[in-house]
Amino acid sequence: MKELKIEEGFGSIMVLVPHQDDEILMAAGVLYQAVQAGLPVTVVIVTNGDCDCRDYTKGRTRLRETILGCKRLGMQEEQLVFLGYADTGMPEEDSFVAHLFEEQEPSRVYSSHCSYVTYSLEEKPEFHMEMTGEHAPYTREMLKNDLKQVIEAYHPRNIFTTSEFDMHGDHSGLCRFVYEVLEEMEKENADSRQVYCGLIHSCAGDGNWPVPDTETFDCPKGLEEDTDYVWDERFVLQMPDELKRSAGKDNLKYQALLEYETALEPNAYGFLMAFVKDEEIFWKVR
Repeated sequence: MKELKIEEGFGSIMVLVPHQDDEILMAAGVLYQAVQAGLPVTVVIVTNGDCDCRDYTKGRTRLRETILGCKRLGMQEEQLVFLGYADTGMPEEDSFVAHLFEEQEPSRVYSSHCSYVTYSLEEKPEFHMEMTGEHAPYTREMLKNDLKQVIEAYHPRNIFTTSEFDMHGDHSGLCRFVYEVLEEMEKENADSRQVYCGLIHSCAGDGNWPVPDTETFDCPKGLEEDTDYVWDERFVLQMPDELKRSAGKDNLKYQALLEYETALEPNAYGFLMAFVKDEEIFWKVR
């Protein structure tokens, strides 16, 4: 185990995740400590979390929940970027991001339940609309280009994102997109960035990991057998007092998660709250 410290000199940070609440589950401590240290920090949400919705209501509700949740950690709305793509399911065969990553025709449009182009809040347009004045069609080339453009625009030294070994297709698909984009950027201008990956949906299954009501994470069953991760090589970020379990209902990570009402369904509440621990864990992959 290695200690991760988010402090002056660490450098700028981008937390790049597929869905609303992933940024809190995986990296609330990263965001909070970056704000406290005065580091440049940006949250980028790739999809609108609008799975199974036939219009924009669910997606826009979830985007507004992200704004409120991040504000609990001291983030400002202008530090949030929405890419505005679709959410079509968790299994890899249903996943929007995984489907686009595997797509052989870069310009083929993949429609969701409610759209075939990016969208966001009326008062806060998605990144592509802000850059070009147009919505982006749901294609592989557009998602990849938006990821590249947002990284170039904010130029983070450190990127925190989901893992290629995450069991949610959007999570693993995003990680593979990030690797592809960064490899191309390095070839173009020799500009490298440090990447940290965090697990949300582990190979042990959501019913088994993370274990609720504990202060630290244990090693998910099957992690070292089924992935390239070594448990003892994880980076551990210790939470400040405001985010420790001992803070109870005043815990800022808990308070932030409460803002994500759409995600806090009875069958998901325990899983989400199990991420409120005295630490956050990552693997340094680049």
